[in-house]
Amino acid sequence: MRSIREIFLIGHGPSSSHTMGPAFACDYVVKKYQDDIKSIKVVLYGSLALTGKGHLTDYIIDLKLKTYPHEIVFDYETKTVHPNTMRFFITKNNNEEVMEEVLSIGGGSIITSDTDKVNLSSQNVYQENSLKEILAYCKKYSLSLEEYVLKFEGQDILEYLRKIYETFEECRSRGISKTGELPGELHVKRKARTMYMAMRRAKDGKTNIHMNMAISSFAVAEENASGGIVVIAPTCGSAGVIPGCITYLKMKNYDAEQIKRGLLVAGLIGILAKTNGSISGAEAGCQAEIGVACAMGAALVASTQGLSNENIAEAAEIAMEHSLGLTCDPVKGYVQIPCIERCAMYALKAVNAATLAKLIPADSSKISFDDSIATMLQTGKDLSSEYRETSLSGLAKLMK
Repeated sequence: MRSIREIFLIGHGPSSSHTMGPAFACDYVVKKYQDDIKSIKVVLYGSLALTGKGHLTDYIIDLKLKTYPHEIVFDYETKTVHPNTMRFFITKNNNEEVMEEVLSIGGGSIITSDTDKVNLSSQNVYQENSLKEILAYCKKYSLSLEEYVLKFEGQDILEYLRKIYETFEECRSRGISKTGELPGELHVKRKARTMYMAMRRAKDGKTNIHMNMAISSFAVAEENASGGIVVIAPTCGSAGVIPGCITYLKMKNYDAEQIKRGLLVAGLIGILAKTNGSISGAEAGCQAEIGVACAMGAALVASTQGLSNENIAEAAEIAMEHSLGLTCDPVKGYVQIPCIERCAMYALKAVNAATLAKLIPADSSKISFDDSIATMLQTGKDLSSEYRETSLSGLAKLMK
């Protein structure tokens, strides 16, 4: 299993799979062919084609390939194995044409023709591949989940998470300071600033934890929707969940160092979901994005509050189990409706899951986190493609 660094990345919104993935794909192609590029045609398929405009996919490709003659084609008809498939048709200087197929698998990660199983396994950080295995290892060596991550990632992961934490906070501050409309034809108004000012005017505004959590989630999700710098956690569309949970912990008087250590465990839950399930809305619906973020948030809260390994696992499981079946139907392909509000809702849900895990004996649980992830992946396969980031049904169809 690979590093939790893959779960916490810093980059431009609004979509890790539709913006960052294609950006990295362009970088890959340009680096591979360098000075032997006469022109490039990029063909987008599946979800990348259907929601690419709203997700700024064409914008980021134009930006990345601006020094080369290029064309972008949205192919809505051709079926591909993976819903986030791109094909780059590169015409070399001698007029020879080659094709590179790249898959954007969520969280900014891509698979190329140069990505094989040997390369993937060589980048593994952990030998264990399930939470059951990790819990057994921790029990054998008397480790907390936090200590387990530090053992295999090394102490430098804390410095990495320091930057991640600071970026969360900077993004929240930017989001609260801005007014106006978000980009695109939906004309959605930013709400975080208005919510913040209303809270300040309320008698108990400064101390209302739920209000502060919602404002933090809205602020970050709105920054993401406008293409701002955010932390993928585990995706751009779910970037507002963890900041809401961080605000909760801060208001409960946990300091930055304690929260950073909680992020170690949140990242572990995220990388388990990516390894054994999915974090791609196009592959498994919003349960793979917001659902996984909710599980990560629950683990963050539970770990920071000092719950046992088993109770942290239970918190993550409760959050994931009760996110199953969540569809991805962004209106007109923008990461705005229902994505922004959903981040706030599931930050609150993450705290509730951690609270339940304090009350329910861990040994009474019939469903494990590993079970919930396996179910999420199967549920995602069973979902109609119209509910997997294609904007063809649900809210997206209703509001056309």
